[in-house]
Amino acid sequence: MNQAPALNISSVKVCDIALHIPEAIEILNRHNLDYCCNGQQSFLTACANALVNPDKVWLEIIEAQTMPVNNHRMKFATWPTTFLIDFICEHHHNYVRTTIPRLRELLAKVHAVHNLENPELTEVRAIFDALADELLAHLPKEEMVLFPAIRSMIEHDALSENNPAAFGLQAPLHVMEHEHESAGDLIKSLRELTNNYTPPAGACPTYQAAYQLLKQFDEDLIQHIHLENNILFPKVKMNLQ
Repeated sequence: MNQAPALNISSVKVCDIALHIPEAIEILNRHNLDYCCNGQQSFLTACANALVNPDKVWLEIIEAQTMPVNNHRMKFATWPTTFLIDFICEHHHNYVRTTIPRLRELLAKVHAVHNLENPELTEVRAIFDALADELLAHLPKEEMVLFPAIRSMIEHDALSENNPAAFGLQAPLHVMEHEHESAGDLIKSLRELTNNYTPPAGACPTYQAAYQLLKQFDEDLIQHIHLENNILFPKVKMNLQ
């Protein structure tokens, strides 16, 4: 059982639930409670926005703490900053780049065959293309600008408010967070249009595969943004205070 700190349902932020009770992440995902892009909102506000019963969800979270802990998730918040950056790039950034072409191909096939009976596919495809374009423009900004700057300052023990270069990190951090929020909005639109990635009854294997991969892409992106917004960026900001 995970010995998480006591959290107060009436005041706890959604991001703190994800950080301190990693077993709750699957529950938050299942109920569409945004702990990454809007993680600073309270648990009660998130439940109200998602139209779910907070007491029911809280009980699920409490019960989840009796289950075996996913030790991999438990380590994220304790990882050294540079190691966390390596993981984000090698695991999440590579996943985005390799999965986008496959998803575009699947959605194009599904749209070509099923668009007449499922007209929402036109918007699904357009929104995913917009999300893909945003992400493919976003990743190099982190890999070529933000992450190297963080690494350099850590290596030179210069991550402090007294260092002019470190002070310059605040603007790119803000830009990345804003772009994460935009990506999160597009993901929410995809969930709504696809009924949480549920293919229609009798859907062909390609249709099912497209929605299954889209769901996996959603889950990976949410964890990706969570690691940056709620763990990596706060670590950097803490040293800038």
